[in-house]
Amino acid sequence: MRSVYKDQRIPLQVRRFMIFNKVCCVAKENPDEVIHLPCYSQIAFSIVYSKKDKKYTAFGSVFKYAHTRQEVIEQGLDKQFHEDIVMCAITTERQAFTKASRTPLGLLMSWNKQVKNRAYTCLDGNVKHFFKVNDELELDYPPHKFYGRLVAAKGLPLWDDKCS
Repeated sequence: MRSVYKDQRIPLQVRRFMIFNKVCCVAKENPDEVIHLPCYSQIAFSIVYSKKDKKYTAFGSVFKYAHTRQEVIEQGLDKQFHEDIVMCAITTERQAFTKASRTPLGLLMSWNKQVKNRAYTCLDGNVKHFFKVNDELELDYPPHKFYGRLVAAKGLPLWDDKCS
């Protein structure tokens, strides 16, 4: 199944639907739990099936940038293992990208509306929720350039052809 996701001969929307369908099947078996495809990225994409409502909701992530000490404290990053005081940081914030839907197809349509024409950044593999801070930042890694961008995984063709 993994090679099918990367198969360029299959249209992108069909590949997206295959992913949504597969994850929705697993989510239905494990109601009220966050389900993702572990070999891709748990940050970029997950689905929850509500047993009470009998509906699916898809979640994605957006980069969030804390550029003042107060914002760092609000994000809860001031109590990290770093000895230095954290003055700025970039994290990911998980949020619902779709309205609750009864079918994987309805979920996909809602997802497409949410991500259409939005800026995104692809990540390689699993990335922790905590990124470089303070003097660890390099000149080519300005955290504010990621602010508000969607988080995508290179192995998951959910955004457009650039990622797949």
